[in-house]
Amino acid sequence: MRRRRVLVFSLLAVLALGVGLPGPATAETANVSAANVTTTTQDGGTLQLTKRVRLTPDRPGEIEVTAKFSEPDNLVELETELPARTTVIETDGFSESGGQFAWDGSTDAPSLTYRLSVNETRETEGPLAGRGDYTFVDAGPWALVRTPRVGVSWSWRGENVTLDRQTRVVGEGVASDAMLFLGPHAEYTRRAHGQQFQLVVPAAATLAEPRREIFESVTAASDAMRVGDRDASVFMIAGPTTTVEWSVRGLQTGGNSFWVRDTQRLDVPDNVWVHEYVHTRQAYDRNDGTRWFTEASATYYAALLSLEQDRIAFPAFSTRLEAGDIRSNPGEILAVPSTWTGRTPYLKGALVAGELDRQIRLATDGRTLQRVFQRMNAADGPLTAPAFQSIVADVVGPEVGQLADRYTTTDAVPSMWTRTEHLRAFEGAAPRIEYGLAPAADRYRVTGPYRNGTLDAGQPVELATGERLSLDVLVENTGDAAGEFDAAFAVDDRRLDDRSGSLDPGEQRRLTFAHTFDSPGTYTLTAGTRSITVTVQRPSPPAVADLRPNASRVTAGDALELTARLRNDAAVPAAGTLTLYRNETAVSTREVVVRPGSEREIASVTSPAVGVHRFRLGNATATVRVDAPPTERDGAATGTAADGAGFGVSVAVLTVILGVLAARRHGG
Repeated sequence: MRRRRVLVFSLLAVLALGVGLPGPATAETANVSAANVTTTTQDGGTLQLTKRVRLTPDRPGEIEVTAKFSEPDNLVELETELPARTTVIETDGFSESGGQFAWDGSTDAPSLTYRLSVNETRETEGPLAGRGDYTFVDAGPWALVRTPRVGVSWSWRGENVTLDRQTRVVGEGVASDAMLFLGPHAEYTRRAHGQQFQLVVPAAATLAEPRREIFESVTAASDAMRVGDRDASVFMIAGPTTTVEWSVRGLQTGGNSFWVRDTQRLDVPDNVWVHEYVHTRQAYDRNDGTRWFTEASATYYAALLSLEQDRIAFPAFSTRLEAGDIRSNPGEILAVPSTWTGRTPYLKGALVAGELDRQIRLATDGRTLQRVFQRMNAADGPLTAPAFQSIVADVVGPEVGQLADRYTTTDAVPSMWTRTEHLRAFEGAAPRIEYGLAPAADRYRVTGPYRNGTLDAGQPVELATGERLSLDVLVENTGDAAGEFDAAFAVDDRRLDDRSGSLDPGEQRRLTFAHTFDSPGTYTLTAGTRSITVTVQRPSPPAVADLRPNASRVTAGDALELTARLRNDAAVPAAGTLTLYRNETAVSTREVVVRPGSEREIASVTSPAVGVHRFRLGNATATVRVDAPPTERDGAATGTAADGAGFGVSVAVLTVILGVLAARRHGG
């Protein structure tokens, strides 16, 4: 007897989820786009399954399906299992036993024709609930239903036999892998971001939004959602509302297909078109601990992306998420579905998703909740609540990971953030702290032993040792959000002072920093982000340009006035002690300061004795002849007049400072 190789396949649940599995099992699950989709064929023969579906207007609630097989030569056995709620009308080449239909092994192209009850109802809670009961329906003239599924098992001899499946609509209609519409309709397509978007608008539907805007909204969402691979196609149906009251505003049951009621608008936080599209991007395997994220993320991103598309304003966005705080019930725990009301993931869940997104943005440079979403999609196996927390912590750090744990495993609820906080985290708006020097008129002020006043801001900052420089800096927040500043004052990278505080957008503050320079040298002062160079040198002695008497010849007893012109060509004050000499004998001393780049005169009155006197001050000299009074010259009483007090002595009759003549470099 010839030995034959027989393999039996049974993969109903696996293929229903769109997951491939090697081994001897398979099941047909209507994996089609538009009317037809062909599965990938491996080596060997192909078992072809074609399902033809049609409306039965005289029997609302049911559609008719014919499943026809075209078998390869090496097929040995073939069995099918029809969905529940079917009524078999006709069989050709199949015999039924216990709900299974077995091929007789000889009939070419065996087939089964049956009626399928397609109406589905569900009671729904939450923001996306409708007033009716239906989730899928055959209304008679049209039907919006799940794509029928047929279970298939088979065996073969020799090379592998693989299954190829197609769904065809008899009459008007269009089918996808998960949904189909039967009846008069129009189809529209748009390609964007690697996806083909197909919009089916039944003749019975009246769109509340222009088709162009629907495409714009979902394709913008496609571009914004960076959470993993995109489906090659997206299948969208506008659900007619004229004769049917739906239990939900929209529905996505897996894969790339969804329907949305034709009355749904785009300019609302609950943008159902975007909400259902987000569901098509969820590829993770959830368990009770992460089931909340499915509706929470779809609700949150529907509101956020509508805000970013300028379809709603921030108050509408804020009010929608804030409902998660004010309308949540105590005891609701996201990771424990038994504590939920029907709206918990839509309300508290959406707010938690948003708060985690905000915290991730604030704590990282460019990361968002989408990074967590992406990691969830890439994870192997069901995601638990601890796994979710671990992903968050890995993406952003333990602090936000702990926050995720708190908001998902307890009944704690975050508060909604403000518009300013939103700008900072979501729109790149942030405090922009800028530093600038104060206006030139009083930017630099100097005090000390030689001068007190302001410096010319247009000149280099040059000081004498011992002088104190005060520097004014303006700190301003030119950003869109309140922020903190921390202005450090340093001399040659040595931090000497700190100023910190908070500034609202547009607020400005004036900061003053000061430092006394005791040693000569060149220094770099830094205040905030502004830096200046300061040159410090010791004061030079004042230069005496000339020394002038009020007369070259005087009579003893008359006042002799000496005027000295002092000059300072340096950029810092000149300071020192000047001594007046008469005939090389010091007669007086004086401390003198001359401002930078200026001249000044000082005067002294004295009454020297009879004779010729040579006066010297610095490098300047003057000679004066003092004659005796007339009586003394005629032989009268003689004597010597006492010398005057001289330059700066207390007996002096008069000391006059004539002042500064010309400031050539520094003012003040």
